[in-house]
Amino acid sequence: MLPKEGRIKELLRQQGLDGAIVSSPENFHYVIGFGGHQHTVSRQPGFSVAVVSAREDVPTQLTTMDFEVPTFEKKSAGRFIVRKYDTWVGLKTWDEVANGAIIPPPAVMESSFDILKKMVREMDLADKKLGLEMAYLPVLCYNDITGAFPEAKFQDISDLFVFARSVKTPEEIEMFRTLCKAADEGFTAVSKIAKIGVTEQELVRTFRETVIATGKAAPSSWSMFSTGESGSRLTIPGDGVIRRGDVVKFDAGVNAEFDFYTTDTSRSWVMEGADPALYKLKDRLYEGQRRMIAAAKPGVPICDLYHAAYDYVKEMFPAYVRGHQGHSISMGPATCEAPIINASTTRPLEAGMILAMEVPCYIQGVQGFNIEDMVLITEDGCEVLTPNTPHYL
Repeated sequence: MLPKEGRIKELLRQQGLDGAIVSSPENFHYVIGFGGHQHTVSRQPGFSVAVVSAREDVPTQLTTMDFEVPTFEKKSAGRFIVRKYDTWVGLKTWDEVANGAIIPPPAVMESSFDILKKMVREMDLADKKLGLEMAYLPVLCYNDITGAFPEAKFQDISDLFVFARSVKTPEEIEMFRTLCKAADEGFTAVSKIAKIGVTEQELVRTFRETVIATGKAAPSSWSMFSTGESGSRLTIPGDGVIRRGDVVKFDAGVNAEFDFYTTDTSRSWVMEGADPALYKLKDRLYEGQRRMIAAAKPGVPICDLYHAAYDYVKEMFPAYVRGHQGHSISMGPATCEAPIINASTTRPLEAGMILAMEVPCYIQGVQGFNIEDMVLITEDGCEVLTPNTPHYL
């Protein structure tokens, strides 16, 4: 992926900040264009860190473990300054291994925090206004950073990254097309086997195997495939079996693995013999979602999408209560990001936004519904990125 460093520099300047310390794996990837391996695996702050100046003429500096520095240098291609910190890996030279050369170890093992302090000072940010991801950093790390720079002023920029990620670049849009196509294939395969007598385990296994076979994505571990009563509660697939009159519901996604991007899509299929009220509810939820999609285009306030779906469903089912009808989605780890499709979000839609537009309804102890598609806002309207999986069997 291409770095989005320029976008973050621009937003830092808009907020009157001189720079930022980027600590989370997903936002490190967003800024730099790739992720650190152990940083991604462990999600521990400090395994990889980026320091970004708001000034265009000051290059971004990165630090990572000595074992990973050659990878960072290769992927950076000279764009960033890469600094190593010392680790337990104990890298050796060929001369030491093959010829028995003795090279004294460094007198002091420098940690990632040692290097972070050097980077901030070298970039003339030690007494400036700095952004931190306070929603990610543990308290002890936050205390270490703020204690190391007592003259600096710190501001939470967690929402700055969410805002930046809410409008996708053309490259990100193509990433989502690839992911959604893989998800669509998995869901369509599930639609072909969904019938009375099939188990929840068979549904999820079909989805996972189909997605993996595409070679383009990995199934999200949280993916929920349920039937009957299990669809009315938050749960992963269990021992349920599709029965006559059930609603078969899934709420599932796929991931781009080390590129972080993720999807979120749902379907609900009413099996034969169901109570007529369930068919009526399904139709209304689906029609509400279609109304929301039809209304989506640049300039429309996001709250209008909420009312397009919510008001329509509530007109027929007065008991219907729902705080939001979807959300933005990008790199995770959460699937739900701002802007949220609710009654209070007045931000206008922009071309390049990708929203999960959903109209759920859960009936306690009985059945569950969710109707959800990934939708790209285009220059003159919108495009459903998960169009092939049927809403009706």
